[in-house]
Amino acid sequence: MSNKKMVEHILKFLFRNSASRRIYRSLLVLVLITGWIFSGWPNIQIAEAVSTETFTTSTTWTAPTGVTSVTAEVWGGGGGGGGENATTDGGGGGGGGAYSIKAGIVVVPATGYTVTVGGAGTGSAGCTASTVGGDSWFSTTGTILAKGGSPGACSTGTPPAGGLGGVAASGVGDTKFNGGQGEKGRNNNAGLGGYGGSSAGTAANGFSGPQTWSTATYPTASTPTGGGHGGDGGATANAAGSAPASGNGGGGGGAADGTNISGGNGAVGKVILTYNKPPNAPSQDSPANSATGVSVTPTFLMTATDADTTVDNLGYKVTIYSNSACTTVVQTNDQAVSATGWTGSNATCTASPTACYTSGTQGSFLTQTALTASTQYWWKASAKDPDGNGTFTDSSTCNTFTTGTAQSLTFSLGANSVALGTLSASAVTSGSHTLTVGTNAANGVAVTYSGATLTSGGNTITAMSTAAASSVGTEQFGINAKDNVTPNVGLECSGTPTIAAAATGYATVDNFKFVSGETIVSSAGSINDTTCTISYIANITAATEAGSYNATLTYVATGNF
Repeated sequence: MSNKKMVEHILKFLFRNSASRRIYRSLLVLVLITGWIFSGWPNIQIAEAVSTETFTTSTTWTAPTGVTSVTAEVWGGGGGGGGENATTDGGGGGGGGAYSIKAGIVVVPATGYTVTVGGAGTGSAGCTASTVGGDSWFSTTGTILAKGGSPGACSTGTPPAGGLGGVAASGVGDTKFNGGQGEKGRNNNAGLGGYGGSSAGTAANGFSGPQTWSTATYPTASTPTGGGHGGDGGATANAAGSAPASGNGGGGGGAADGTNISGGNGAVGKVILTYNKPPNAPSQDSPANSATGVSVTPTFLMTATDADTTVDNLGYKVTIYSNSACTTVVQTNDQAVSATGWTGSNATCTASPTACYTSGTQGSFLTQTALTASTQYWWKASAKDPDGNGTFTDSSTCNTFTTGTAQSLTFSLGANSVALGTLSASAVTSGSHTLTVGTNAANGVAVTYSGATLTSGGNTITAMSTAAASSVGTEQFGINAKDNVTPNVGLECSGTPTIAAAATGYATVDNFKFVSGETIVSSAGSINDTTCTISYIANITAATEAGSYNATLTYVATGNF
């Protein structure tokens, strides 16, 4: 679409007849009003989304670009199940790992941080001591820590205790939960192993097995949300305990009765890091790099996508520079500071800008403060996640453009009133005035007029709704922009080429028309100053009511830049 500049004039007509008993008076007056109309330059509550990384082995994690804080969740490893070296009671189940969470851990982009995942405790063979589950932590043990579960005891003829779950109080974090204790070894004349305690959940302690010597049917272990299952104890003579079937941090199952039977291994712990990335670098869609002839009030178009594993909404910023290094700022246009000029938003953010864009939606900004004509500029687009980390990501390049010449539209009327004198049923009455228009608008200019026909109180002279010749004795009011013969009034549009011309409906000699809102003079491109003569005719009948007739017309020139 185009940028339009408008210039408006108001013309009043006065028609007077002093020699007749019937007096028809009209006044056409022009008043200059100038202004700009800008239309159609090419255009330029969500939950927070995050990226999540899960670790089940120890490593070094490097903070991504733009990430300055993380939330860490850690689960300790599960303790090993107790072994069996008797023919009576099964070994105790291993304890599950504890859980801790801490938000807002400060990190530095491109910096490495230690991720330690607690190892799985091993189940013993016979009464060789089973081992404890390892502790899990991030960065340092003083930053966040979850303790591993203790091992289940072996059986030496007395039902052995299940291993204690990781102790929350010994961990570090904003919120902490204990791991579940493993089940005590059991006896039903053929000793069965106790099942392992589950690891802690994200909102509850881990599931613990009973600590009484039991002959009950072997129960099914359970686990809270976010926790890992404990392993099954040996369920038949000489059966080893099992490692947890799923999840992280559960204790191993105890061995069933037999000689030198192994308890099950616990499960490794876990570390989860959650953080919000800044968006990917936005594209610079318009103006194109090295574009010339750009409007002094250009529309900037840009598109960014969110970098998180789930999708956030985005806010944009356009920065204009006067140097190729993009260091000397001319304008900063941040959507969060002012929404004026930004269009196309299709989402709602909690933080400013509240009117934001979904990931992948093109942002559009219409420059509110005009740049200097015929000048080279550079620009960058930036995008951020208002409800995330709020860090801007800049476009990867500094693109340039050059503005065109200043927009120009001139428009004037040769007179602000036209007196037509006496109207007669036996002769046509005519008059005229000039208008001059010029513009460098690439898509030309249109001069329109609006207003009502000649009117005296409640009486009117009929407007010519279709182009037609003057017909004496018939009520008519019409205009054109030609050098007419009948009546002999008007001139052709003139000036140094290229110039404007009379528009369709007003471009036929001796044919007149009056339809408010239509174009009377126009061009398809830029023009030099063009002077056109606007001619008026009025005819009446013998029955036309006497009176003083007036008409006020408004002329508007609109340049399409």
